[in-house]
Amino acid sequence: MSAEKEIVNYWYNKKGFFTISNIKANNKDVGILAIDSKSKEVLHVQVSCSLTGTIDSKEMGISAEKISEEKFYDDAISDSVKKNISSIENPAIKRVLVLSSLPRSKKASIIKEFGIMGIQIMEFENIFYDALEQLDTQYYKNDIIRTLQLVKFLLFTEPEKISKLLAGLTSSSRKEFLSSILDNDEIVKEFRKTNMERLGSILKNSGLKPKELAEMLENNILNKRTRKMFLNSFMEQANIRKLIKPKKIKKLETTLGKFF
Repeated sequence: MSAEKEIVNYWYNKKGFFTISNIKANNKDVGILAIDSKSKEVLHVQVSCSLTGTIDSKEMGISAEKISEEKFYDDAISDSVKKNISSIENPAIKRVLVLSSLPRSKKASIIKEFGIMGIQIMEFENIFYDALEQLDTQYYKNDIIRTLQLVKFLLFTEPEKISKLLAGLTSSSRKEFLSSILDNDEIVKEFRKTNMERLGSILKNSGLKPKELAEMLENNILNKRTRKMFLNSFMEQANIRKLIKPKKIKKLETTLGKFF
């Protein structure tokens, strides 16, 4: 199986499903059959993942119908599914299509169109994340799962290397990543350990205007007790004293006779 199918298969196993994979029907990939032994629920799962996108069609209805017919309702595939679950009486088959990189602008319409065809859409990124988060340290013979272990327990413990990888993201992805990181209270608390130089660099590159910075200090950082302390410390800075030091008025010289 491909790497993405191995991950999906592993995820369903962890959810308590017995899975049948590597099924072929007239050289066509049947996908994964996930069976719940308690409820006798049967999931027919097809996985279609790409790094550059999965669906690109102006007429989503036609595309959904075509994909559904090819991956689920083809006679050879349907017969193979029935044959592999023949031991289950009156099975209720649910069809699931795992896709990656769903465009946000079309996500709702894609889910809706496949829903009309009786197919549930699941996003591979969510399955991948869940599988990685729940992954333990026991030894796995499966090369794909073992690779995920190495990534999680070796690479992810090296913050410097992770930061270098993240630097390779697009500008919009980096911005979104940082926003999501800063929404985490536990991460924000770590800024207590950030030195002044680094914090100053963050503020300097934030693009905040002086007025916005002042409003932020007033409304979000300082309180009644710390405002006075801040202002006193602020006024003690050498450059600030020079800036606000009153200018001496130069006296004009005049003759004594003019004075009288």
